[in-house]
Amino acid sequence: MILLESKRINRTLKRMSYQILEIAGNSSVCLVGINSRGHSIAGIIKNYLDEVLANPADLYHYDERSDQLMNFKSSLTDNHILVIVDDVIFSGETMFNCIQRIPELSDFQKICVAVLADRGHRKFPILASIVGIHVPTKLNEHVELIFEDNKPNQLVLL
Repeated sequence: MILLESKRINRTLKRMSYQILEIAGNSSVCLVGINSRGHSIAGIIKNYLDEVLANPADLYHYDERSDQLMNFKSSLTDNHILVIVDDVIFSGETMFNCIQRIPELSDFQKICVAVLADRGHRKFPILASIVGIHVPTKLNEHVELIFEDNKPNQLVLL
């Protein structure tokens, strides 16, 4: 079943960008995209944010397979908010692992989680504060973001 198509995905990501701007106020924004899908979404959000922000948002990539946070700058100012971005949140385990890899968490003014789809069923105490769509699912169902030409094309429930 198709939950979102490309135009609606882009509108949703733009709305999520505005929510990040509201949270950030005058602070700088640091985005961490989880795996390839979360990083792609974070890149789109960054483009929307950069249209409005005085300073461009920083964008980093957390790769779950290697358990690495790529090229993260540890010399951030106190005026940064951290936004961890993923396509779908389920148990919260990947998000929890990502948070553990971020050095000097206390240096951030605020930390929030942004996801395109929240399907519930948390195992870890992670709450997404910016959610594109809530998709209550059964444990055996799966929500997947499908890309076409490196752009999000459909969000589907399998």
